[in-house]
Amino acid sequence: MPARKGKKTKRGGTPKKKGRTSSLYMLPGWIHWLGTALLILLIAFGAYTFLLKPYFYRWLPCQGHKEYDVCVPTGFKYYGIDVSHHQGRIDWSQVALSNAESDCPVKFVIIKATEGGTFVDPDFETNLKGAREAGFVCGVYHFFNPSTPAGKQADFYINNVKLNKGDFAPVVDVERTGRSDKELQDGLSEFLSIIEKHYGVKPIIYASAKFRKRHLDSDRFNYYPVWIAHYYVVRPDSDVKWRIWQFTDRARVNGIAEYTDLNVFSGTEADFNSLRVK
Repeated sequence: MPARKGKKTKRGGTPKKKGRTSSLYMLPGWIHWLGTALLILLIAFGAYTFLLKPYFYRWLPCQGHKEYDVCVPTGFKYYGIDVSHHQGRIDWSQVALSNAESDCPVKFVIIKATEGGTFVDPDFETNLKGAREAGFVCGVYHFFNPSTPAGKQADFYINNVKLNKGDFAPVVDVERTGRSDKELQDGLSEFLSIIEKHYGVKPIIYASAKFRKRHLDSDRFNYYPVWIAHYYVVRPDSDVKWRIWQFTDRARVNGIAEYTDLNVFSGTEADFNSLRVK
């Protein structure tokens, strides 16, 4: 069947069908400008909130004492660092020597030992031996993994960590949530109970201020000493009474090649000694 011939126009061509004009292009110009302005404001707000605000404190005038290449809070008697294999090989004698010229000398060191139920930090024994010989009060921490049975983790820590009289109480580092807050809290409670019974001293719980509020907001953890992490603030934002505050992860300490976490202890000499193994 032959195709139908298109209707010719006076100019000899086939008429074009009129397409639908997009409603977008029919909007008033001021709406386009408003939308663009709102988009720019949204991007600027996001950049400030997530990229600038967390680090804004870095650019403020130091309200403490400038040392270790960071602003160090003043008014505290005890300062300390925490280390793992991420800091590389540490010259502990050099760390100790630098204290002689420091206004905020390092007096305690908390060292990573274990993680989960199978991992031992490769520099744990070297760091513990070196820090003890250099005269620091030493603590040893375990990185808690909610997906590993708490009893297994506690036994693993006990089998690898022999604390001496005068050492800091055991420390548990809590940063992972697991499948639920209940699972995390139940497992952590079990771990703490086993550790306290074995070493005879209340373990210290480490967590960031935000993590503790979101996932460890339970009275059963208020029984334990608190080590809070909150960077670039004048004081940590925490509703619980903390003993140790990790205020930066960008400190430069003689004898340590990499950046190091720096901490302060809040309390009297008696408070400090109450956290040590008897």
